[in-house]
Amino acid sequence: MPDIKRVTLKLIAQRAGTSIGTVDRALKDREGVRRTTRERVLIAARELGYTPNPFSNALRRMGSIRLAMVYPVQPIPFYAPMITGINDAVADLSDFGVEVDHIRYAMQKQDLEEEALARLNIDDYQGIAINSAGPRIARQINRISEAGLPVITFNTDAVNSTRRFFVGNDSLQSGRVGAALLARFLGGEGAVTVLGNFVQAMPFSERFGGFCETIHETFPNMTLYPCAECYAEQQLASQSLITLLSGVPSVRGVFCTGYTSTVGAISALKQLNRKDIVLIGYDTSDELLSALREGWCDALLYQDPYQQGYAAVQTLAQHVLDGRIPDPRKINILTNIVIPQNADSYR
Repeated sequence: MPDIKRVTLKLIAQRAGTSIGTVDRALKDREGVRRTTRERVLIAARELGYTPNPFSNALRRMGSIRLAMVYPVQPIPFYAPMITGINDAVADLSDFGVEVDHIRYAMQKQDLEEEALARLNIDDYQGIAINSAGPRIARQINRISEAGLPVITFNTDAVNSTRRFFVGNDSLQSGRVGAALLARFLGGEGAVTVLGNFVQAMPFSERFGGFCETIHETFPNMTLYPCAECYAEQQLASQSLITLLSGVPSVRGVFCTGYTSTVGAISALKQLNRKDIVLIGYDTSDELLSALREGWCDALLYQDPYQQGYAAVQTLAQHVLDGRIPDPRKINILTNIVIPQNADSYR
């Protein structure tokens, strides 16, 4: 029996001794096909192992699905691959009428995203995917959900909302991985700190929490020093780390909870010429991968923004059609560890 994925209308037409158009009409139970021909086509399809794709068929029946993807503009190097993932998913579903509007706001701050969501005409869409900027966004998600529109979150979650499901990484686990990596580089001893955007969005606070829990529970010979909240501002992250290292010269390692704090931390270490500080950063870009190769950073945690964008579109479109929560394997994006030896694979 041929592979189900390779069973085409042409193959069925050849076996049934008829045209591709007749096969298409017969499989869709449309008029204009003789009963005997229809039966011959259905027998040929069964023999070849043909299974209709309910996703494709449902999309054709609906005519079109218009989705809104709501996410920030900055930082551009992080969101560029996510945009590519979104656009690739739309291209793969374009034959079925799936369209996406990109609703952008300057950076990941709650007031900016709230304004963008408040302006959104939800009657224009069949589903919305939101890159949540913080706990206040739950109010907007609940408002949209109450109006009957399915909402999902991607990249950053809003667990206290009525969103249907989340596409992204396990942030708590990522924080634990960061702690374990930093401890391995330092031999399980020494003073360390965390730099990032802890207040604005849930994943950053979860990474912070996972890191702190692991240090306290697993590495008793490591001391954790607090560092200032840097929001999503690279310059503030850089200055915060410079200030801490000046006041606490015993700090030997830094964990960053996101892209902006990683860029800021690398800038700080370059200004201080401190390659002796172990830095575990987050996300990738040409700038961060260069810093990794040059020794300003020891490892990066990669959350695959391309796959997050792609999976958000695909699974939301499917959810609009059938209301089912997708297979966890499609929406749980694994966090990878990037080191100088495999950095070229993440360009």
